Amino acid sequence: KEALPLKIRPQSLDAPSEWNFVRSLQDFYNSKEGRDIIGHRSFYLLRNASREDKGLGFALAGNFYPDFLLWLVDDITGKQWLTFIDPKGLRNLDLADPKLGLYKEVKVLERKLAGQTTQDESQLILNAFILSPTSFSDLLNLGNKTKKTDFENMNVLFMEDGPNVYLKKLFSRIQ
Repeated sequence: KEALPLKIRPQSLDAPSEWNFVRSLQDFYNSKEGRDIIGHRSFYLLRNASREDKGLGFALAGNFYPDFLLWLVDDITGKQWLTFIDPKGLRNLDLADPKLGLYKEVKVLERKLAGQTTQDESQLILNAFILSPTSFSDLLNLGNKTKKTDFENMNVLFMEDGPNVYLKKLFSRIQ
């Protein structure tokens, strides 16, 4: 019996925010509202490795390895949505942190990939989100004029809003 050249072992869920996200996503997926939003798409959640030799990272975002990859595939058209998600505390980050720019970086990558495909190939839509377990009121390093919507416009959603709220926002922005 020959050994496979590839070993796959899922990364453990370390932070409570990761557990909360996965449980909330499972509940959302199993709800009628969640199924209506997901529709006729196949749904996959993958754990990303946090190392260069095994995971998918982004150099322009401060060598950032998002914790999860959420992949939706339209069962009819073949259109795909690949979304990078990181449930990450933001207590000490400010709006200039490179990790908060990942939502822009993936759109640049999306345009490059689209330029390399034909119209007959499936379209791939890339998105990135940070789900903050840190409440907005507990964030440090913000100016007085920074609003919660400033973060939401950068695809940073707050878990304190509750899973039905932040997951609906996430899926509406994915589409």
